Amino acid sequence: MATPEELKQNLKKAKQELREAREELNEAKIREKLYLERLENWAEKNQQLNSKIANMTIDEVTLMQKAKAEYVDKYLKDKEITEAFDKQSQVKLDGI
Repeated sequence: MATPEELKQNLKKAKQELREAREELNEAKIREKLYLERLENWAEKNQQLNSKIANMTIDEVTLMQKAKAEYVDKYLKDKEITEAFDKQSQVKLDGI
């Protein structure tokens, strides 16, 4: 048979475990709320984007395509300049 002291220790241990389990449950609930909010925000943004794309005119599509082409050109030029600068830096460093 368990002594009263052992029973008190077991009760104390059980209370501590229950407290920890409740804290974990509360944290999980908070995380769930956060994830649901993020999911709802994503769904709203996705719906807005889909409706925007569905309602686009041909003029808007061509403007977007031109802007994308200009961006790609600028990106490639910047990349070439960066590569040339890196090569030039390597030549100077190797020559020193």
